Amino acid sequence: MNTIFRLKIALQTMKDHGKTTLILALLFMAMAAMYAGMFPSFETMLLDMTDAAFIESFPFLPHIDQMHTYVGFLTLELYNIFWLLLLAIMVGFIAASSIAKEIEGKTIDLLLSNPVSRKQIVIEKFVGLIPMVIIVNFSTMVVVMGITVALNESLNYANLVVVHLISVLYFLAVISIGVLLSAIIDDKMKASIVMIAILVGMFVMNSVSLMTADYEALGFLSFLHYFDTFTVLQFGEVDGVGLVVFIGVTVVCLIVAMFYFEKRDIEIT
Repeated sequence: MNTIFRLKIALQTMKDHGKTTLILALLFMAMAAMYAGMFPSFETMLLDMTDAAFIESFPFLPHIDQMHTYVGFLTLELYNIFWLLLLAIMVGFIAASSIAKEIEGKTIDLLLSNPVSRKQIVIEKFVGLIPMVIIVNFSTMVVVMGITVALNESLNYANLVVVHLISVLYFLAVISIGVLLSAIIDDKMKASIVMIAILVGMFVMNSVSLMTADYEALGFLSFLHYFDTFTVLQFGEVDGVGLVVFIGVTVVCLIVAMFYFEKRDIEIT
């Protein structure tokens, strides 16, 4: 029982990704500072662009009619693409290689030689990636807050905190899918590519669902459908169904990953 609480694998996973976590945090802090900081320079131009013809040209971009506002600009330029897609791809890529790299690198036998079950390996690999999400997530939030104060722009900071709290659940769901793929696919690059394909596919499906009512149902297959950062930032409205989806996906993927990894054959040559 004591081995369950030592979390040695989780701690090692945190150490292994320490530099990556720092790089991602600095990268997204810089991006947050850049996009938030450039808003005053583009505000007038964006206001002139926001006419009916322009809006109709980009039906796949949610809330584009609010692009001339500070919240709308942050949503479109930072959160919708760089946050919910690009950061998710990076985190998912890492998660999808977490177990597969141990098998591919022939180090899985060292893990299995320890008094830990395969289920625990799955859980600890997942837990070991949580600090990365928390550090990148909240360091970026602090930068957005700081730049907003410096610019004296209008932003509900409580709503901003809620956005980043929901982001934690969003990224945990992404990580759980990656860990599941990593438990199934031995090749870390193949697992990571499949993970990227899933995330890009979700983004495309959500975009298509916004373009025409005929394909609106596709949106239900995308995480982005359940996390509207503009609505949360502007009005503080949280999609309860989305929270259930993120938590449900995380739990189901981890359970499937644990049981599949427990039963599968692993060839060590």
